[in-house]
Amino acid sequence: MIAGVDEAGRGPLAGPVVASAVVLPENHGIEGLADSKK
Repeated sequence: MIAGVDEAGRGPLAGPVVASAVVLPENHGIEGLADSKK
């Protein structure tokens, strides 16, 4: 099982932080999905 996790916010000192995760079947692609950190 592989889970992708992301968070949004600037940390608990600056306000609320929202985190989410998703688990998809292996070899399941999402058209147009790109890793912004690459």
